[in-house]
Amino acid sequence: MTWFPRLLGIGTAAFGGLVLWRPDLLARPCGLTNSAGRVSRGPAVVLRGIGARDVASGLAMTFAPAADPLRLAVVVRVAADLSDAVLVDRLQTEPKTRGKIATLAAAWGVLCALSGLTIRSAEEKADEDESAEAKAARRCRRDRGELRDGERSSPLRRWVSGIVDEELRETGVIE
Repeated sequence: MTWFPRLLGIGTAAFGGLVLWRPDLLARPCGLTNSAGRVSRGPAVVLRGIGARDVASGLAMTFAPAADPLRLAVVVRVAADLSDAVLVDRLQTEPKTRGKIATLAAAWGVLCALSGLTIRSAEEKADEDESAEAKAARRCRRDRGELRDGERSSPLRRWVSGIVDEELRETGVIE
C-alpha cells in the first residue's frame, strides 16, 4: 500500500509551496515577524528554504517509482520534521506557541513514519500471499536463474541452466 505516504507527500509539498509563496504563514506562528506583522529579509530566506525542502521531500514521496525509494523519501521527511520540532523549541517566542509548533512538526513526522510502515513492494506482497513451500520453491528457482526479480528468465538462460543442472546431476554434484 503506497497511497498513504503519497497522500502525505502531496500535503507536504502543498504546505512547502505555500511557505515559498508566503513565508509569513510560517513566520507569524514562529514569532519571526516585526511589529507590523511583516517578515524581514533574513527570516524570509530561511523560511523559503524550509518551504523548498518541503516541496522537494513531498514530491519525492509522491512520485517515488518503487517501494525502496519511497521508504527513503519517507525517512528524509521524518528526519526533517523531527529536526524542525527540536529546533523550533529554541526560538525566542513564548513557550506556549513554541510547544504547539513543535508538537505539530513532531506529529507530522510521526504520521509520516507510520505511513512508511504501510509500504510494500510487489514482491513483498507476493511473498505474503504465498505458502512457505511455494516461497521456498520460488527462491530456489530464482537462485538457479530460472526466475529473476519476479519475472521469468529468458529461454536461452533456462536452456543453459538445464544443461548445467543435467551435467551436475550426472557427475553427482547435485541430486
